[in-house]
Amino acid sequence: METVLSTKIKNFFPGLALLMAGFLAGLLIPNFIYCFSWKQQAFSAIYLLAAYGKTGAEGTDYLLKIIWMRGSFFFLSLLCGFTVFGVPIAVGAMLFTGLELGMVFSMSILQFGLTGGVVAAALLFPQYLIYLPLWNVVYQMIYRESMGIWRNHGIFPRKVSDYFLKVFLYTMLYGVGIFLEWRVNPWILNKILDFSKFF
Repeated sequence: METVLSTKIKNFFPGLALLMAGFLAGLLIPNFIYCFSWKQQAFSAIYLLAAYGKTGAEGTDYLLKIIWMRGSFFFLSLLCGFTVFGVPIAVGAMLFTGLELGMVFSMSILQFGLTGGVVAAALLFPQYLIYLPLWNVVYQMIYRESMGIWRNHGIFPRKVSDYFLKVFLYTMLYGVGIFLEWRVNPWILNKILDFSKFF
C-alpha cells in the first residue's frame, strides 16, 4: 500500500498549481516594473498592438501562423514524453503559460484600464477553454511518461500504443482549439473592440 501511494506521489504533476503560480507572477511582475519604468511607449503597448493586429489577419496565412505558434511546441512536447526532457518541459510549459496569461492581463489593464482587461479576455476566448484543460492533461501525461524513463523503467510496446492513441485524440481536440482561434476569436475580438469604442 505504501509503495503504491509513494508511486502516485512521485507521478503527481502539479499542473494547475504551476499555472496559477505563473499567473500570479505574471500579474505581479508588470505592476512592479510599471511603477519604476513603464510609460505609454512601454512593452505592454507594443504587445497589445501586435495582439490587436490579429483582427486584421485573415485566411490561410493567419491559420498557418496559429498552427506554427501553437502546434510547434505542442508536438515537440509530445515527442519529449519519450525522453528525460519531458519532465522539465512539462513543468516549464505550465509555469510559462500562467506567466504569459498573467502578464497579458496585467499589462492590458495597466496600459488601457478596464477596457484593456476586457480586450485581454477577448483575446483568449473561446480557444483557451480548450487549450488550458488540454495542456494540463497533456503535460501531465508527458510528465508521467518521462518520469518513468527517469526511473529507468523504459516504455513498453503496450504503453507506446496507448500513448500514441492519446496523442491522436488530444491532437484532434487541439485542432478544434486552433479552429476556434482562427475563425471565432477574431470575430469576438472585433465585436469587443467595437463595443469598447462606443464607450
